[in-house]
This record gives sequence, C-alpha cells and structure tokens, in this order.
Amino acid sequence: MTTEDIAAAAGVAKATIYAYFGDKGTLLEAVIHRESDLTISDEQFKQSLAMPFEDALKFYGMGYVSFIHRREILGWDKLIASAALKFPEIPERFFKAGPGRGQEMLISLIKQAVLRKEVKVCEPVMAADDLTGLWLGFTNIEVTLGVKPELTDDEIENRVDHGIAVFMSFYRYSDRYL
Repeated sequence: MTTEDIAAAAGVAKATIYAYFGDKGTLLEAVIHRESDLTISDEQFKQSLAMPFEDALKFYGMGYVSFIHRREILGWDKLIASAALKFPEIPERFFKAGPGRGQEMLISLIKQAVLRKEVKVCEPVMAADDLTGLWLGFTNIEVTLGVKPELTDDEIENRVDHGIAVFMSFYRYSDRYL
C-alpha cells in the first residue's frame, strides 16, 4: 500500500499525511501502536497493576491472544518484511510499538508479582516468554497458516486459563522456596 493509497482512503492529501506523521515509518508505527492498544492500552495496563496477579494475567491474556489470532493481523509480518527492504529501521520500530511493548508490559506484571510474592523469584523475561508460549502454542502456527480457523472466544478463554494454570503451577510463590 502506498502513501497515495492511504491518503485516498483517508480522503486527505498526501501532504496532510506527512504533516501529521513525517514519514511512512512514523505512520506505520502509529498504526501499530493503535492496533497494539487493542491488546491492552496504557491506561488499562496501569489499572491491571492494581489487580491480583492472576486476574491481571487473565485480562492481559484475553486481549493478547484475541489480538494475535485476528485474521487482519496475520499479514503484518509480510508488510513489515516488504517495508524493511526500503526502510531498514521499520522492523525495530514495529517491534517496539507492538509486540515489544506488549511483552514489556507482561514482564512488568511479572516483576511486580515477584515483589508482591505472588510468584517465586524468577527471570521475568523468561517467565513472560514461557507464558506467551503457553497461550499461543502450536495453534498459533495453524491459525497463521490458515489450516485452522480463527479461535472462538471460548477457545481463547480456555487457552488463556490453561496457560495461566500451567504457568502458576511452576511459578506460584511458596515459602518452601525460601
């Protein structure tokens, strides 16, 4: 999609797009950040910090898994790879605005849970990676490749609940770890 296509779809001049965003990379970054807010907005993240850990994980996980398995998202990797040929900084900007931002939020939730003794002392980056792996599993590849239909809300909730249960069976805080 060209900048001209975007301007035409928005009903504005190409110059208007550049006046707001400066360049195509900044435009793409803004779109990705907006899409990332569908997983969890900055405000929702702040609110989740006050929740019990497992409730916060459920809230975050439902948004995360729902977002990842949306059909509209499945083409982003191709778009980013294509744009990277002309704009090599695009993959890093995409990562920071989207998946990296979300993962940092999850890592922050885990760090806070360690401090509140809701989970045992652990490496939060590894723990977040473990949890996202439990949530997505092999099903993510099947949905991405189109060999399995998009998950239903019930299937998403089951995956999130199961992932949290398995995660907590390993990471739950216990006095015996002292």
